[in-house]
Amino acid sequence: MANCVTRILLRVMIYLFIIFWGSFGVARVLWQFLWHPLSFFHQKKREVVPEILLDSSYGTHKYVTANGIKFHYVANGTEGKPLMLFLHGFPEFWFSWRFQLLEFSRDYYTVAVDLRGYGDTERPAYKKDYKLELLIQDIAELIPALGYKSCVLVAHDWGGILAWRLVQSRPELVDRYIAMNIPHPKVYWKVCKSHWKQLLASWYIFMFQLPYLPELLMRCRDYIFLNQLFLSHRMGIKNKAGFSTEVLEAFKYNFSQPGACTAAINYYRNLLNTPRHRHTEKIEKPVLVIWGDDDVAIIKRLADKHNIVATNLTVKHIPNCSHWTQQDCPDLVNQYMQEFLQNDAS
Repeated sequence: MANCVTRILLRVMIYLFIIFWGSFGVARVLWQFLWHPLSFFHQKKREVVPEILLDSSYGTHKYVTANGIKFHYVANGTEGKPLMLFLHGFPEFWFSWRFQLLEFSRDYYTVAVDLRGYGDTERPAYKKDYKLELLIQDIAELIPALGYKSCVLVAHDWGGILAWRLVQSRPELVDRYIAMNIPHPKVYWKVCKSHWKQLLASWYIFMFQLPYLPELLMRCRDYIFLNQLFLSHRMGIKNKAGFSTEVLEAFKYNFSQPGACTAAINYYRNLLNTPRHRHTEKIEKPVLVIWGDDDVAIIKRLADKHNIVATNLTVKHIPNCSHWTQQDCPDLVNQYMQEFLQNDAS
């Protein structure tokens, strides 16, 4: 009886949060429209792939089918070397790993995949096609589809939501795991219960439950949403030398494709209906957590709590680094990854 009441209260609280933050989202849309009525619906036509995405130094563009989905990925290095698989977050695509693909290609076959619905990967039309169990199964089947039994798994943001669950439910598929600015779900909820700051920082998750409005926010004023995420003083990349106007245009091209915004938002629309993560055993595979300390969406307190879920844990903090860890401070990220991989191998 008590559990039933708790579930009802939790569901009521979720709906209240959706109403509150949904209203905030409506206010943001109205604000944008009232202040920029002439440019609100403007979207630049982007029909030609930006040249930077065709740069062969990043790797070779390839396709593979897994879990019934045709996945696009970019690969560097020699097939047959150990697989290093990169999983991007929101709102990104394979290109967010451009600083790592070449860096690790001497010792690994590096593969940066476009997740389901992103980039040039197949884009199912319905919300139900983006349930968490399907997304995790995508990765579980992608590894053997690439011709490997296991990999070094590297993930950021939404890619990490999938990766944490995969390394715990299918440990045989992962040799080592590197997570960037994404907590294990157990750590996230534990901190949320005692620190309202994190729950408030997650406001966008509740706003994204609404129909149509999130897509409108993403597209208005020629995807200014992406400017705000990647370049604003509060949320954006701190070290902008590696994030040029050309790079921003590549992201805008990616999300201007038909259905791209809805596919990305559908990840969130299924999140609150996902069954609770029930794996209680600790992760025994080596885990490296790299954390950009200036992340305003996920507070840095979460990084140091992962000893409750992992037995072989290394944590590295990067000051003056945003949520966009591997793009913001690629040299330090690559250094910490190399040290972790070398120490674990020795």
